[in-house]
Amino acid sequence: MGEGNSMDIKAKALAAVGLAGSLAIILIQTLAREVPVFWFSVVVLGALLVVCETMGERMASGGRSTYGIIVIFAAIASLNTPSAMLVALCGAFHLRMFERRQDAWELALAGSVYALCAWVSSAVYHALGGASRAFTFSGAMRSLLPLLVAAGVFWALNALAMAAILRWRDGVEPARFLVGDALRLLPNHFLYALIGLGMGVIYAQNAFHVALDLEGRPLLDAGGNQVILGSVAESLRGLFAVMALTAILGVAWYFSGKNITLLESYDRSMEVLVTHLEKREPYLDGHAVRVAEHAARVAGRMRLPVYEVSRLRHAALLHDLGRPAIPREILLQRATLSAEEFERVKSHPLEGAARLEEVSYLADMAEAVRHHHEYYDGGGYIDGLKGETIPLSARILAVADAYDAMLHPRPWREAKSREAAIAELRENAGRQFDAEIVEHFIASIQEEEERREKETPPATAAPDEGGAAVGEMRQVGGEPGEERKSKRRAKRREEVLRERREARERLEREAMMRLEEEGGAAPARHEAAEAGGSAPGEGGEEL
Repeated sequence: MGEGNSMDIKAKALAAVGLAGSLAIILIQTLAREVPVFWFSVVVLGALLVVCETMGERMASGGRSTYGIIVIFAAIASLNTPSAMLVALCGAFHLRMFERRQDAWELALAGSVYALCAWVSSAVYHALGGASRAFTFSGAMRSLLPLLVAAGVFWALNALAMAAILRWRDGVEPARFLVGDALRLLPNHFLYALIGLGMGVIYAQNAFHVALDLEGRPLLDAGGNQVILGSVAESLRGLFAVMALTAILGVAWYFSGKNITLLESYDRSMEVLVTHLEKREPYLDGHAVRVAEHAARVAGRMRLPVYEVSRLRHAALLHDLGRPAIPREILLQRATLSAEEFERVKSHPLEGAARLEEVSYLADMAEAVRHHHEYYDGGGYIDGLKGETIPLSARILAVADAYDAMLHPRPWREAKSREAAIAELRENAGRQFDAEIVEHFIASIQEEEERREKETPPATAAPDEGGAAVGEMRQVGGEPGEERKSKRRAKRREEVLRERREARERLEREAMMRLEEEGGAAPARHEAAEAGGSAPGEGGEEL
């Protein structure tokens, strides 16, 4: 029996044990301990869970975000433990399961893990004093801490179960999943749990009421607890209340997906634009995208806000927007530049910044473009700024720009090795570059190389990024058609990248051949222009 069949048997056995265990716990609580099940509420919240599990948006990373965890915590907060477990079992289903032809064992596994996690989380929530079915303002506030603790327990159990399943099914290392995908889901998980508490309060306040005696005092049972009653009519009222909240979440989901698509299209459009501009100089192909990646890594390592990292990346993509203002014969010539030609070359940051300032939503990138050839000691251009008077974005961009330029050939010189480029950056740190940024940059390069070396080949299918890890099980093994499509897309991407690489190399060879035919001495002034002034090193590569 092959390894794949062995994994399937383990997964089926786990699904059977999990489902049997979940049902046994529900029966023990309802029959032996006489805990009631609020069936109409289970149906209402279970249906909402199916809808929320269906709502989701594929992210650029390939993951998928869903809202099912919200309804599960709404059930934990508004109902009791067996009722919440029955609601959680409904998390196995979604409205597209027949379209995707998912295996029944996989649905059973997903639902049972959801239910078992809900069982433990509900027990923790109620043990810590979390309120349910009847909420006062103070009771809701006191329920916040128990809910957050229960959410942490749910996440931990869910992540561990998912790690084991992925290890059996796809050979994914548990540490890789837990540290990578699962840990990234934790902030969203807590947020969804809090929203779930809000939904639970709204539902409970409409679906249940405290029984009162003739004098308007709460009735107490034999244990001294308030008697809480409900009816079908009240449950329907609760349904309409939470449907309003679900509709708001649906609108948020829809527009967040559209916003993600718009941002991805914006980034892609910018990359296509700069790639087209780089065709004027074949040796530049891909330069802007690489500089953007370097700059974003450094900014992330320096813990800049996400918005600033994004804007820096966009500025890096457009940092050479002013190059078309320089005649092509100047850019491609190997002979020494005249003083007039040198001034034309030095004008390109000013030209690029001026174009960006004409567009309101690009204007805040202009200063990074304008000053990316300034020197830390004041010897650069356009404005001769010095030290920290140079914008931080421009200082980061200067290092990333120089490093990438040194690694690739130019008409007037050969490419440098990685070691030589790093040595050049260190030699000019404190003169041409901000020394602190140079160290951050070198560290980010080393970290990226180590990550690539340690990175294992991707699994045949990656888990989706949902509100909870188990909700992503459908994407792991239940969509063979999607998996085949993904492989075909990956193969096609490789072919396209190979074609582009071959075309780029051909253009570079043709350009170099033309330059060799024209001849000319290696120009010192070209290197001075790249350096941003007349400093001794070539660290400030790129015109």
